[in-house]
Amino acid sequence: MNILERYNQTLKTEAERQRSLAASASEKGDARMQSIHLMKASMLGDMLSVLGRVEHEGKRPNALETLIESFSDEADRLYKSGDFDGADRAEQKSITVQFALDALKEAEQHGA
Repeated sequence: MNILERYNQTLKTEAERQRSLAASASEKGDARMQSIHLMKASMLGDMLSVLGRVEHEGKRPNALETLIESFSDEADRLYKSGDFDGADRAEQKSITVQFALDALKEAEQHGA
């Protein structure tokens, strides 16, 4: 398994876990957490797969770090404006991208 296959498999596994958590939240009637888990599962699909690939291939160095910073800045801005739900969503996005970055580094460390 090459680096990108390993990376994409890690994203796929986590997306499945997030969908399972969404289903569990739905069963409990927690629409907010269901939405957050579905958002994370969606991000772990094509979006982070492509960003990880272009970062790994050197086409957009630091693409994931830049996105993490952007979501963190958005979370800070929303928190300061009193939009705590929006701030939490932005923070969850930042956490999800950090997961992807860690997965990419792990795959690169273990090589092909």
